[in-house]
Amino acid sequence: MTAPRVLFLGRATLDALYWLDQFPAEDTKTYARQMRAAPGGPALNAALTHAKLGGLACLVSAVGSGPWADQVRAELDAHGIPLVDLARGTEYQTPLTTVLINAANSTRTIVNPPLSTVRLRQLSDSWEQILPESWAALPPVILTDGFHLNETLPLLRARKGSEICLDGGSWKPGTAELASLLTVAICSERFRIPEQSVRTEPAPDTILRWFAAQGVPYIAVTRGPRSILGWERGRCFEIDIQAIDAMDTLGAGDVLHGAFCHHFAIKPDFEAALRRAARIATHSCLKLGIAGIESDSILR
Repeated sequence: MTAPRVLFLGRATLDALYWLDQFPAEDTKTYARQMRAAPGGPALNAALTHAKLGGLACLVSAVGSGPWADQVRAELDAHGIPLVDLARGTEYQTPLTTVLINAANSTRTIVNPPLSTVRLRQLSDSWEQILPESWAALPPVILTDGFHLNETLPLLRARKGSEICLDGGSWKPGTAELASLLTVAICSERFRIPEQSVRTEPAPDTILRWFAAQGVPYIAVTRGPRSILGWERGRCFEIDIQAIDAMDTLGAGDVLHGAFCHHFAIKPDFEAALRRAARIATHSCLKLGIAGIESDSILR
């Protein structure tokens, strides 16, 4: 079988990860149980997942320069993932994020650097400018995590036959314009529609209704260890999440999106692809980082 191709658009970072026995009190010092630095970001992690499962990935992101850029590029090279760098020729530097993982309750707290004000490269509507030479045509699936939409929306509007999937971690500038282009929206329950009051808890039903009103045929809301709520052209369903003794839940959502795109590119069956992706994402939590991704042969 030909390896499925997926294009990933969005954020790339270097994550400094600290695993703590418990979250420290303010104005104290503590030692982490473990620490490591690894490339991260929703689109990058999803691309790595797809590649680990045997797919061909290409990443459109901003990496640029700075002390962390080489490590990000090395990780992409190690998995054969070409990079289209929106920051090429600019002063943009790869962001370093700090992630504190509380082992006591498996929560994570993320501290991002200030948003960059560097103007990135604007892509035109010509797909030939970014596709790897070995890709004779557009891939069947494109994933965007909502970052860099200002630079990539013209390209997304010009896609020809590709299904576009949104990794909806949070609402970002350009999401409203993107919605009408989507085939799939897979959102966290924390995703907040701007019309919602900031004092109102995000409601999965609101997310499902809003994307359905934009004409998106396939929608899902993830809820951590609770079941995934799915909506397929008016049909509702749930996917139960296997109970496990999780070691690390960081990046599980990114793994789910990458695994979903992998299987949706092979066969565009929304519920089936989502169910397989949920199993892979759950098993990835048994190890630190996204190293816990396992092949389908192990999960059968």
